[in-house]
Amino acid sequence: MNALSATGIGRFGGGVMRRMGSYTPPIVMLTSMLILTAILSPEFFQQQNLINVARQSTITGIVAVGMTFVILTGGIDLSVGSTLALVAVAAAMLIQGGMAMGLVILLSLGLGLLVGIVNGVGVTILQIQPFVMTLAMLGIVRGVVFEMSDGSPKDFFGSSGLLDVFGNGTYLGIPGPVVLFVVVAALGLLALRYLPFGRYVYAIGGSVEAARLSGVRTTRVTIAVYAISGVCAAIAGIMTASRLSVGDPTAGNLAELDAIAAVVIGGTSLMGGLGGMVGTIAGALLLAMLSNVLNLTGVSPFYQLIVKGAVIIFAVVLTQWAARASSLRASAGGSGPETGDSGQTATQTTRTNQPEER
Repeated sequence: MNALSATGIGRFGGGVMRRMGSYTPPIVMLTSMLILTAILSPEFFQQQNLINVARQSTITGIVAVGMTFVILTGGIDLSVGSTLALVAVAAAMLIQGGMAMGLVILLSLGLGLLVGIVNGVGVTILQIQPFVMTLAMLGIVRGVVFEMSDGSPKDFFGSSGLLDVFGNGTYLGIPGPVVLFVVVAALGLLALRYLPFGRYVYAIGGSVEAARLSGVRTTRVTIAVYAISGVCAAIAGIMTASRLSVGDPTAGNLAELDAIAAVVIGGTSLMGGLGGMVGTIAGALLLAMLSNVLNLTGVSPFYQLIVKGAVIIFAVVLTQWAARASSLRASAGGSGPETGDSGQTATQTTRTNQPEER
């Protein structure tokens, strides 16, 4: 490995090592929320309500899993809500037309994949800013949805064990969507933590140029993360349609903001290169829990918006405070290689132990 590659890999290696520290604020907030809930609304802990909270977190959570990959590269995907609606309507129409359920799901996932690839190509090949590219796709895809549905919901009738995984089925008392969320989140966690692809994602978020000079195929990886985001939105779209047996062209409205909120509350930096899947999962659960508690305590929906906004601000401030505290400890020499809080130490460790990547 040449010196330039070592430097680039070391830079993103430091980010990977430090990402564990970003989990502390969301987990602290989640724990605090549980304690506060136990005081204000003990009925929250009834089994059925806990199942409802888990179910409520699934759609936002799955979309947020894909969003995490995108944001870690320093990008953003504002088209996920429209993609969710597109897949929901398309799936409903295909089922209504008598297509086999397995093929419906494959085509629906392919549709989300296609939207994601278009986003990735626009960002990488056409060099369009992620915000602008995905904002444009938000409008384009939503327009396509309204055109293909004539602006009205598409009901469908039909059920299968496969569809129940996305809708109202249960397994050992656990809702199918919760099982699906756990699987998707676990795959995302494994990819980010243990696969070379995950290291490349952090590399691009740390510095695209350094990653490229280190041998990372930045264009392919960036397109891949937007494709992952599209597929996650497609899964959420199938789930949305399956729950009520209807494909609603207005579904997924503001879903992108909920997903971004979950990722940010989870400690992932919008600048890229810092954060991870554990924090995102905690963020999605926190949002679902907050909505549930506010409903149980009879808080007005208008005040709920205010509270949610305040929680997001508090989460960002807490994360920034934790990052500054970590940097101060590192500069004071208070952390070693095991903690990963010091960017310099992490870089040195990575340079020593990181195999050359092609």
